Amino acid sequence: MLQSIKSYGPRINFLDKTLLALAFSGICFGQMGSQMGSGGGFGGPAVLGRGSGSGAGQRAGADVALRFYAGVTAVFDTGLAGFAVDPSGSLRSSSTTGVDGVAGIYGTKRLHRGQFGINYQGGYHQSNQKLYNGTDQSLTLFYSTQTTKRSQLSLNGSAGTTNRAVGVPMNGAFDSLVNTYSVPTNELFDNRFYYGGAGAQFILQKSARLSFGVTGNLFVTRRTGGILFGSNGLFSGANAAYRLSRRQTVTAGYQFFVFNFTRNFGDSYGHGVFGGYSIQVSPSLSLSIRGGATRLESLGLRTVSIDPVIAALIGRASTQEVYYGISTIPNGALTVNYKVSKRCSLTGFGSLAVTPGNGVINTSRNLSSGVNYAYSGFRVVSLGANAFYSRLSSVVGDHQTFSTINAALTASRKLAGNFHLVANAGTRKFLQSDTNAYNRLTYYGSFGVFWSPGELPLSIH
Repeated sequence: MLQSIKSYGPRINFLDKTLLALAFSGICFGQMGSQMGSGGGFGGPAVLGRGSGSGAGQRAGADVALRFYAGVTAVFDTGLAGFAVDPSGSLRSSSTTGVDGVAGIYGTKRLHRGQFGINYQGGYHQSNQKLYNGTDQSLTLFYSTQTTKRSQLSLNGSAGTTNRAVGVPMNGAFDSLVNTYSVPTNELFDNRFYYGGAGAQFILQKSARLSFGVTGNLFVTRRTGGILFGSNGLFSGANAAYRLSRRQTVTAGYQFFVFNFTRNFGDSYGHGVFGGYSIQVSPSLSLSIRGGATRLESLGLRTVSIDPVIAALIGRASTQEVYYGISTIPNGALTVNYKVSKRCSLTGFGSLAVTPGNGVINTSRNLSSGVNYAYSGFRVVSLGANAFYSRLSSVVGDHQTFSTINAALTASRKLAGNFHLVANAGTRKFLQSDTNAYNRLTYYGSFGVFWSPGELPLSIH
C-alpha cells in the first residue's frame, strides 16, 4: 500500500437523515447484476459477466414459490458481549436462554417481463437478560424487469436490525452482490444496530456478445451504544461485458464510492478499476474471478507522540492530529458455484474489498472467504451449513486488525400436516491479533416448531 500524509484535506458532506430512513422503508435495493429475461434479446454477457442476480428468495440455488412461515423456538446464547464492562473493567460476557416468536416469507415469482424475490424474517426475542430482549428484523428484496427488447432494470437490497451479532439471520450476508456494504458482518458487540441500502442497475444489450451496465447505490448503518459510529455511503459504477463464447465472458469496469461516518471525524472516497473473467465449466459448475485496484483518499484522525519536553510540561505523551491520506489498495473476488443436484448446491467465495468498518475502526480492508452448502429435499428434510472467515484491517487512523471465524448448521424436518421441526447451531471466534487481545468465543443454538403450508420441507436461512 502506497500512502502519503498531509496535515489536512477536504471533508465530504453527506446525506444522513435521508439514508437512515431507507433502513426502515422496506424499499431497499442494492448492487446487482442479472441476466436478460426470456422474453427477447440475447442474455449472454449479462449471465456470466455480471452474475446471475441476487439469491433473494432462492433455496439451494433454485427458485421456489412464495412461502409463509411462523413458529416458536427455544434459544440459548453464550459469550454475548454488550457494550459494557464488568466491575473489574473487563468486557462483559453473558449467557442467556429465551424464547423467540418468528414469522417470515421467502420465495420468487416470475412476472410477465421479469422476476421478484423476497427473503424476510421478523420476530421478538425474550430472554432471561433484559439487555438482549427486543425485535430482530431481516429483509432482502430483488426485482428485475425487461424494459425493452435489449435492456433490463434490476433492483436489489437488504435492511434489518438486531441486538445479537451472531445466531440471528441477516439476509444477504452470503449474497456477494449485496453484503459488501449493506449488511454488517464484522460486529464486535451484541449491541443493537440498523442497516439498509437502496440501489439499481441498468443493462443495455448492445449486440449478441456485448453489453453495458451502470449502477448506483446508497447504504447506511447505525449503531447504538455510546461511541460506536455508524456509516453512510454511496456507490456507483459502469461496466462492460463481452461474451467470448457460449460459456465464457470477460468484463471490465470503473467504480466510485464514498464513506461518511457518524460520531467519528473523517470521510473516505475511492476510485477503482477492475477486470473479470467468468466461465460455465459444465452445466453444474461455474467460476467467476475479478481483480483490480482502488485509489482511496481518506480524511481522519491518528495518534502521534508529543515531543518529550512538551509531554513533561502538559503531562501527556500523545495526542491526535488530523491527516489526509492517499492509498492504492488491490481489490478482487473469486466465486465458484457447484450445482450438485436440482435441490442441492455448494458455493465457495473469497474477496478483498474496502469497507466502512465495524463501528470501532472505520474505512478498512476486508479479506474474506467462505463456503455455503444448501440442500432442500423434495419430501422431508432440508439442510444448510456455512463457514466464513473475515479479516478486517484499518486503513484510516491507528492500525487495528480484527479476525473472525464463523460456522453454522441448520436442519429442518417436516412433520404431520404443515408443521416442521427446525434446529440450528453455530459458533463465532475472534482471533487474537498483534493489535488487540479481543479473543471472544460465542456459541448459539435454537430448536422450535414452525407452521408453513407447502409440500417441500421448510428451509429457513
